[in-house]
This record gives sequence, C-alpha cells and structure tokens, in this order.
Amino acid sequence: MNFKDRIIRATGKRTPFRLIAVDLTSTMNEIGAYHGAKGYALRLLAENSIASLFLSASLKFPGTVTFSTTFGGEITKIQSDSTPMGLVRAMIPQDELQAIGANEPALVPQNISVIKLDENGKRIHESIIEAASVSMGQNLAYYLLQSEQIRSAVGIEAKFNAEDPSKLDYAAGFYVEAFPDLEEKDVAILEQIVLNLPKFCELHKNEGFDLDELLDQLRGPYDIDIVREIDPKAYCPCSHERMVATLATLKTADLEDLMKEGKDLEVVCDFCRTKYTITVADLRDIIKDRS
Repeated sequence: MNFKDRIIRATGKRTPFRLIAVDLTSTMNEIGAYHGAKGYALRLLAENSIASLFLSASLKFPGTVTFSTTFGGEITKIQSDSTPMGLVRAMIPQDELQAIGANEPALVPQNISVIKLDENGKRIHESIIEAASVSMGQNLAYYLLQSEQIRSAVGIEAKFNAEDPSKLDYAAGFYVEAFPDLEEKDVAILEQIVLNLPKFCELHKNEGFDLDELLDQLRGPYDIDIVREIDPKAYCPCSHERMVATLATLKTADLEDLMKEGKDLEVVCDFCRTKYTITVADLRDIIKDRS
C-alpha cells in the first residue's frame, strides 16, 4: 500500500470531541524544494505548516489562516498560510536559510502569531502570544487555550532523511479538541490515549506514514464519524499583477527613483520563489494611475 498526503477530519459519534490527522510529507518536500530548504529548516517549515492547517480546518468559511513563529537566533521567522481545503504555502527568510544550510540553527522561540482572513481578505482575528516551547504542537495547544479557550492536545513532528536532508521521511500530526460539553471522565480517557500514542517514527513505514493507524489509535474506545478527507496541495496565489500591486504601496518619489535607473526589476515571491519582472512601463503605469 502506498500512502499519500491526507487531512482526515472526524468527530465522535456520541461523544463531543473532534480529531484531525494530517500527513503532509510530499507537500512539504515540494515546498521545501522551492526554497532549497534542508535539515532542521525544512523540518521547521513542515511543522509550522501543519499547525496552520489545524487552525484553518476550524474555519466555517473559505478563508485563510496565517500561522507565524518568530525566533531569536539564526532563523527569525517562519510563516505558513493555509485554507480549509488544504491549500498551503510557507516561507522562511532566504538569506537565513542559505546561512545555516542543513545544520541545526541556534533558536530561541519568541512569539506565535495567528491571523485569520475571510474569503474577501478581511482580517477577522489576530492574536500574538509568547511561544511556550520549542514544540510546535505545544505552542498551538497553548495558543488555543489562551486565545480561543479551546482545550486540545496537539502532536506535530517532521523528520528529515539522514542521508538526504533535503527530503522529509515524514511530516505528520494530530489534533484532538474537547468540546465544552465533554464530560471530565472522557477528558481523562482522551488524555490517557494521547499519552499512550506510539511514537511518530513507529508509524513511519517503508511505504510512507500510516495516517490510518494514527487515527485508529487516537479514537481509542470511541466511535467516530469521518467528516471529510482532503488531499493537501502546495499553492501560491502570487502573480505579476499582485507583485505590481505590492510595488504600488511605495511612495511616488521612490517609484520615480526606480524609474530613473531605467532598468527592469526582478521580484521574487517569498513563498514559492517564482521570479517576476517588473518593467519600467509597469512603474510608469503605477505613477500614472495616481495622477
């Protein structure tokens, strides 16, 4: 059997809780390749992206969740954007990435930032909390409790290949949410289930990560309904028009200085690393639209 990337969402049939299990291995290998990410940087990108997907799975509308982690040290920031349909993109500062290569960076977690946008791009929620741990799962659970008063258990782990650090062996995670009316005896049972879960490395087989086994372990003695299965995908909505619109936020004097140089600009998307050429004519049109 060949395993593939999936997001599985489930709820208890008679018990008020929900589960999400994610395998994002292939998707993050694709995103990592965009950036040339290796080793620990690739792992951080993957774990941050899984956290974003857990949050976007809770949206009741076709919006977007931005999950950002800031650090003190050799990497300053990782950002992941995702949608309820499993579309995901991620970025890490390219100069920092090139500086550390596949080595383990010196990091001090600082803050977790969550921004939720509706389908029109309007910001409907924003929270910033101090990062509680180097563990992305613990940080997400802490954020949910502090900012949204949600009791949860979260496990997120990515492992890069020892022989080829540009590839992940697996990038997976689980999310368990206790609804407000869940009885304390069931909370205690779920807590014990999470404590007794097998290690992620034990669920990694030759064919890939066994997400069905993880879900089966998470359900414990409870019957569950699979609400939805989604195939996640790497996706970036950048375009030449969006890049021009970004430049349009500059002051007119700055745009005129760029025009005087008489050279086309090369702009690179931070997320998918696609290169765009902004011509002098593009700059002239931006200025013309202001007059």
